[in-house]
Amino acid sequence: MKLIIFTVLVMLFISLFCSAQKEVYFNTTKPENIKVESLHGFEVRITPIPNSNTSLESFFSLPHSYNTSFYVGYFNEKRMLNTWTLNTTIGLQNTAVKSLIYQVITDSINGTYIGGFGSKITYSLKLEVGIEPRWYFGYKNRYQLGKARLNSGWFLSFPVLVRTLLLSPPDPIINIGWFPDYIYGSLIFNPSLGFRQSISNRWFLECNVGFGANYSFDTKNHNSDIYKRDFFTPSTSIYTNVNIKVAYTLK
Repeated sequence: MKLIIFTVLVMLFISLFCSAQKEVYFNTTKPENIKVESLHGFEVRITPIPNSNTSLESFFSLPHSYNTSFYVGYFNEKRMLNTWTLNTTIGLQNTAVKSLIYQVITDSINGTYIGGFGSKITYSLKLEVGIEPRWYFGYKNRYQLGKARLNSGWFLSFPVLVRTLLLSPPDPIINIGWFPDYIYGSLIFNPSLGFRQSISNRWFLECNVGFGANYSFDTKNHNSDIYKRDFFTPSTSIYTNVNIKVAYTLK
């Protein structure tokens, strides 16, 4: 709930700030001829509030891990319909993760298994590729008021992201080195509500809040049943996040 309230306040602040800017604009374009722009350029995405990943089974309990991220990448937003675009992205995500400290445990009741004690913060680098249909609702009204530069305004988006691990600290318990010799990644579907505002002819800011699902997977040839059973079994979790983006357009 705090996540949603914070995001709504940020987006409202941006919206009010933009509305306070005085713009003198006269437009005679017919509504049926008003279309969003096709853009491409570079973007930086920051997560000011930790993302959360909670298993579907424990959705109403507290998640056991959190992560914050800093993403740098390239985007290509192509107009598909008058107020719809298709945004494709590729970039690198730097992530700080707070998670359990895993240990191998053996007892007479449960046998041998992997358990977690305490927590630690680790760094990882991931490659991210995404495709995102986006609807700029209210765009035509904003265009006629001269407030739609670089597709500024409210939008709904339906991004599908694929992330794969490139670099992580070595962990002997779960058999991970700095450079994994297998694919360990996630598939994320994260419908979002957001607001974009241009700050010049080339730069814009965005803020969005999303809620969806995260499917984790890997391609490792597991050598032990305990390793496969307790850590890298494919799983689906609830995924929520807040993003703030700064982008430079090449047009």
